[in-house]
Amino acid sequence: MLPGEAARTYEAEAAFESDMPTRSLTMTEGRKWLEELCRAEDIDTPGLHRARLRPSIDAAAVHDEWCILVADVAPTQHTLLHELAHLSCANRNHGREFRTEVVRFLRRYVSVEHAADLHARFVAADLSVDRFAATR
Repeated sequence: MLPGEAARTYEAEAAFESDMPTRSLTMTEGRKWLEELCRAEDIDTPGLHRARLRPSIDAAAVHDEWCILVADVAPTQHTLLHELAHLSCANRNHGREFRTEVVRFLRRYVSVEHAADLHARFVAADLSVDRFAATR
């Protein structure tokens, strides 16, 4: 991954979430939504747990435990999809595979508009994303 790529990815996602927020879910709703989504994706459903994280971290994917930790009792759909993308990618950083997966998840489980917006923000920040991610 190129230096600054993770920071630019986070910046693009923060601006996206500010301009096009996704729905906040209770922990129960989040678990149910992840279950349905993972069933459709044919991946094991990760655990979803609240945890005390550093103030700058909203959530974290823990591969060894196959779970998502969230700082808030009402995580957004985008936050859950961001962490699920980490779990579902072979490459665990914020590179092209990860960004493509986040955009694909948004398109399939939130809206085409959300996916297209985030895709455009990644491209504007000179971050690679597979072209098909926002359109299929």
